[in-house]
Amino acid sequence: MTVSSYLAAEKTDVAGERQLSERDVLAAADVALGTPLLRLNLDEIHDRVAAVPEVAAVAVHRSWPNTVRISITEREALAVMRDDGGWWAMDKEGVLFRESTDRTELPLDLPSVEVAMNGDPDILSEVAVVVDALPPALIAKVDSVTARSLDSITLQLEGAREVMWGSSADSQRKAQVINLLLAQSRADIFDVSVPQQPTSRAVE
Repeated sequence: MTVSSYLAAEKTDVAGERQLSERDVLAAADVALGTPLLRLNLDEIHDRVAAVPEVAAVAVHRSWPNTVRISITEREALAVMRDDGGWWAMDKEGVLFRESTDRTELPLDLPSVEVAMNGDPDILSEVAVVVDALPPALIAKVDSVTARSLDSITLQLEGAREVMWGSSADSQRKAQVINLLLAQSRADIFDVSVPQQPTSRAVE
């Protein structure tokens, strides 16, 4: 056995996969087994795996004498969005991934998102900040989130209640305020776009 063959890539180990299978990651990585480890371009392997929509982060390392190790962190669904007849999961950065034609294949306990401007990435990012700021007890009451623009985000709650959120600014504070309002008021429409001066009213 030559030194070069002894130090050649013989296998690829994958860690961190949950939604994806090991086979999915290996296919994306496309590691040329039999190539000396030093000749493998780890940056290219990294970029191929990172291009998989479900992957949020990836690290690729050589493990001597003959293994390539790939560790991934997958995106976690924060909400779901309908687009062009299909459904997408959306993560906390507003990135869409895991497309499905069947809503039931995505988590049913997550709010749905409706976004103007054909799913503008900036608006999706703002919506993600808002949803990520909501505590679990409040998330459970949210049926959907609508964003007409960057500063016009609205939550539709169970029981036909509505919360005008405004922009994603001060979302942590807004979440605290709306929690108090929902506990204290039987109003139908709430406005926490200026959390220091929230308002509420009933629908006649």
